Amino acid sequence: MNKQTFLYRTGLCTFLLLTLPACHKKAPPPEIRPVRSVVVQPSADGNAEFLTGQIAPHRIVTLSFRLPGKIVERAVATGDQVHAGQVLARLDDTEARQTLRAAGADAQAAKASLAQATPLQKRATALLPDQAISRNDYDEAILRYRTSQQAVQSTEARERIAREELDHTRLVANADGVITDRLAEVGEVVAAGQPVLRLAEATGRDAQFDVSGDLLRAGLATGATITVCLDANRHICADGTLYELAPDADALTRTYRAKVLLQAPPAAMTLGAVAVGRLDARNASDIHLPPSALTAQDGKPAVWVVASDTMTVTLRPVEVSRYAANDVTVASGLKAGERVVTAGVQALYPNQKVSLLDDADVRP
Repeated sequence: MNKQTFLYRTGLCTFLLLTLPACHKKAPPPEIRPVRSVVVQPSADGNAEFLTGQIAPHRIVTLSFRLPGKIVERAVATGDQVHAGQVLARLDDTEARQTLRAAGADAQAAKASLAQATPLQKRATALLPDQAISRNDYDEAILRYRTSQQAVQSTEARERIAREELDHTRLVANADGVITDRLAEVGEVVAAGQPVLRLAEATGRDAQFDVSGDLLRAGLATGATITVCLDANRHICADGTLYELAPDADALTRTYRAKVLLQAPPAAMTLGAVAVGRLDARNASDIHLPPSALTAQDGKPAVWVVASDTMTVTLRPVEVSRYAANDVTVASGLKAGERVVTAGVQALYPNQKVSLLDDADVRP
């Protein structure tokens, strides 16, 4: 072996010794991103709407006199409990009493005239077949009798009208309830039909709410069941049925007035009390996520789904039916039992490996 060959082989061995450790150096492990996540399940509880309103009477009746006149007595005040048939106020009935007395006198006179005409009619009817009375006298007796009958009927009708008008000088409660407002005072001259008192009937209680147009567009309609509780005590509750929904929005608030008839409301639900209504979701197949779980794909909502076998993430588009401050309703794109990333979505990319933070606290 010559010197040149020896140097070549020595250099080759040295190169191999130096490069061999580099050949056995391991590649760096892939980055594993820690994330927070939840296992999604369809639930109607996550989409409950809470409405704020007040307790109101189911029926409010405005009471008024049927006759014009001067109010001489008001027997009740605002807040008084009243019963059906109770006299609440009176008009000056002097003229009505005089009219009744005059009508009664006319009725008595008509009855007296009929009492005189009745035997004459009977006598004329008995004498006519024997020609003991002329035809003219007979006709006159019959006419007097029939005229007396008509007079009695007419005067009795006027007497009844006069008695009814006297009764109408008294304002009577048509049902049990509470006086919520007085609209006229003693000494005031009122017209027929002018409101005098406002009565909230004791039968039935309503909860009234102002709802947004979003709820109407989401399908809110009459017949929906709403749980109503007192704001001061959330343990005092009653179920109710939405029976009236305003067809147009309020010009100032742009909300719609909704009236809910309460079923067996507790006595503590007094008129005017602040109430909170809970409207449960109407679609139990919706999935609810925190807003932090949403990202975007091609300008549309999407979420990162974790594959349980490989612990990698995949970006999946979803359809969002409703946004709220602390809740997003996903109508389609996810299935029950899938795990969705809820925190750390901005730093993820497709097929990236992830680890679950606080996995013990991750609940469906």
